[in-house]
Amino acid sequence: MDNKPLKPNGKHLIIDLYDAQHLNDIGLMKTAIHEIIKQTNTTLLFENYHHFQPSGITGIACLAESHISVHTWPEDNFAAFDVFMCGKAQPETAIAILKQYFGGSETTTLIQRGTTAIETLINSPIK
Repeated sequence: MDNKPLKPNGKHLIIDLYDAQHLNDIGLMKTAIHEIIKQTNTTLLFENYHHFQPSGITGIACLAESHISVHTWPEDNFAAFDVFMCGKAQPETAIAILKQYFGGSETTTLIQRGTTAIETLINSPIK
C-alpha cells in the first residue's frame, strides 16, 4: 500500500437532530427519506425499516451512491441520521429536508471519505 493521498470518494454526513418531533411516525420517516433521494437525484436500491415497541424507528435506504440510515429515540426527541453519498450527489440537501419534516436543531459532522478530513459542517444551538 502506498501512502499517496486518496481522492475523496464521497461525502459522509452524521446528522443528529435534537428537540425533533414525529420521530415515531414510520410513514413520515419513509416520506422524508424518499424526498432526500428525490432531491439528491440518487438511486434507491432497497430499503428496510423496523418500528420498535413502544417507540423508535431504525431504518436504512441502500442507494447506488451509498446509503441513508436512521435511528430514533422519540422519548428523547432525538434522531441520528447517517447520509453517505458518492459521485456528484450533494448529501447536505438532507439537512433542510430533515428539519422540514421533523423540526428541532441539528449538529452535522462531515467526513470526506478517502481523506482524513473531518469537520463540523453545521452546529445549530442545542436548546
